[in-house]
Amino acid sequence: MPKYAIELAYDGTDYCGWQQQLGVGKHANPKASIEEHLVQALRDYSGEEVSSVVSSGRTDAGVHASGQVVHFSLKNPPRENSQLLQGINHRLPSNIQVTKAGLVPDRFRANSSCRKQYSYYFLQGATHLAHLKNQTMRNRYPLDGEPMKEALCDLEGEHDFKSFGSANTTVVSTVRTIHKAELSRFDIPLPGFYDSEEYFMWRVTLVGSGFLKHMVRSIAGTLKQIGENRRPAEDMLRLLSTDARDDVGSTAPASGLWLDRVWYPRQEGIDFLHQWSDLG
Repeated sequence: MPKYAIELAYDGTDYCGWQQQLGVGKHANPKASIEEHLVQALRDYSGEEVSSVVSSGRTDAGVHASGQVVHFSLKNPPRENSQLLQGINHRLPSNIQVTKAGLVPDRFRANSSCRKQYSYYFLQGATHLAHLKNQTMRNRYPLDGEPMKEALCDLEGEHDFKSFGSANTTVVSTVRTIHKAELSRFDIPLPGFYDSEEYFMWRVTLVGSGFLKHMVRSIAGTLKQIGENRRPAEDMLRLLSTDARDDVGSTAPASGLWLDRVWYPRQEGIDFLHQWSDLG
């Protein structure tokens, strides 16, 4: 069967994450997953029983994406990629949308040999801004960017990130490689006009081959404390060299976390997706 890949953007506020979280009783999550909506949209569009879709990774409840990559197969492919994109989007909620679609080689797997870029967004300002409340974490107190940048530099390379992962993780290894760790400041995006000294955003960007559950949010929570001068920048390196989960900053809210982009090794047939050679 022909295999397709799509790039997916979504606002995760109203969803339990990429994958349905199974549970019973009062601990069950009643919210639908991104995966459920996509599978149903594919079924409605194609008239086929789409057994599964494979994503580049799972996002948790409340986490957003602008570049999640997913692959699936269809028995009866559309004549044009644009038909697939528009056909799926017509059947998806407005806060989940396909931004790219195309045929890929049968060997392609969305979750294989990829590098992912996550960004965490802090809103600096005296109050929440309505259009960014569910997409950022507001920080009332000023953040000092210099020690935050210094701490981020210590994250680059291969490290054991056990201290930053979820306490109940079941992964075999907690060693991960961070290819890029950066901090940038920029003005508030439209709509509206804001005093750039009073209201602006900090963006923490991490590019890696893999991430532990809650890893980026734990790093963001620790950076927040460093930016507020409540702990030294050197603490980041210390936390990497110890199993000190209780000493890591509070896990930052899911609202500020975005899966921005996924890169793949350059190969014929996936030119519409991001390639490693484009990774600066």
